[in-house]
Amino acid sequence: MTPLDGTSGNFAPGIDGSIYGTQNVNVRVYAAAATVATQGNTKTWTMKFGVRNLLPYPIGSNQSGATPSDTTGIFLGIINGPTVTQTSTNCPGGCAMSIVGYDGTGTFTAPNQRYLYWRERLAAKQPVAGADTVSARRTIQFTSPKQVTNFTFFLIVGADWPAPAQTNWNVFYNAPTDSAPDQHAKPIWRTGHMSLSGSATESWSKNAGVDSLILANNKDYYGYRRDSLAAGTAAYFEAHVKVGNGGNKPETVFGFVDGTRMAAVGLTSSRIGFVKIAFLAKNLLGHGLPQANFVDSTNVTATSLHTYRLRKFGTDSVTLEVDGARRLRLPYSQLPTVAQDSVVTFTTGPAEFFGDGSISGDHNSAWSVLTYGIGVSQP
Repeated sequence: MTPLDGTSGNFAPGIDGSIYGTQNVNVRVYAAAATVATQGNTKTWTMKFGVRNLLPYPIGSNQSGATPSDTTGIFLGIINGPTVTQTSTNCPGGCAMSIVGYDGTGTFTAPNQRYLYWRERLAAKQPVAGADTVSARRTIQFTSPKQVTNFTFFLIVGADWPAPAQTNWNVFYNAPTDSAPDQHAKPIWRTGHMSLSGSATESWSKNAGVDSLILANNKDYYGYRRDSLAAGTAAYFEAHVKVGNGGNKPETVFGFVDGTRMAAVGLTSSRIGFVKIAFLAKNLLGHGLPQANFVDSTNVTATSLHTYRLRKFGTDSVTLEVDGARRLRLPYSQLPTVAQDSVVTFTTGPAEFFGDGSISGDHNSAWSVLTYGIGVSQP
């Protein structure tokens, strides 16, 4: 194992965080000696890795105070190798090696690099290792011909740092490479619902490259994350989504709750716009049902896949772009206030969310990419 002295950069799926190295200065990556098992002509090398934070502030989150409800976590990526350096004899057919045990793939210094992931926030360095160290080691496995006796590979650590060490943060979900975002996406999305009838279902298809929300009447489904988004903070949310059956209400939604107002975009089959969410009166059909309604909207063929980008400019305004072209703008003061007319009950406090309601009918949607950023108004 050889650590890399890294610099700031982008990687996904996951976060636009800090990528750094300098073993035993910024971080300590540790591992037990590899265990080796040989079966037939194949040798399997198993290593268990851990990470300790050596910086004077926490990593793995954009919050420096108390442990947050959500965290972007710690990534340990393999950016080079494995490269064979020694064999006992020649390898018939070549000495190629493979990485078979890992948590996912992302872009650290190049696309499709394997990584381990800890959904943890590590505290600032402590005198004795404890909360500054991951709670458990994670496993990487390599396979090689049985003639291989030594090899090398390079590791890189990625994690978010709290302000002022870092000023903007991204979270990214890509359906063609990750499974359902509440199950294995890194970082993981929480799920919730508002309808008293219960939650709808989710279906992920890697072949189709989408995460589909399959709804029935009076049920809804939302993925959400809680991050430190304030009213005055710039932010953006980009979604690649198409609506299957849009109904007559904008129930396919995505956006922000910043603790003061809600900036959310809603879709029907033929329209898109800013929405507010409120509850219909209780006892109507026996339920207090959440209902989305347009605040401002424009035409769009939402049954085809488009890229929608919601941009928040602090407390000045929000804009909506469709395939890179700006279509709507609304002053921040005209957004629904959280306390009054944008009741979102699947989460409390600032949050980013996406999902589908089905109060007016079978309102389905398919999501292929979801990404949001805090501290900047565009990627």
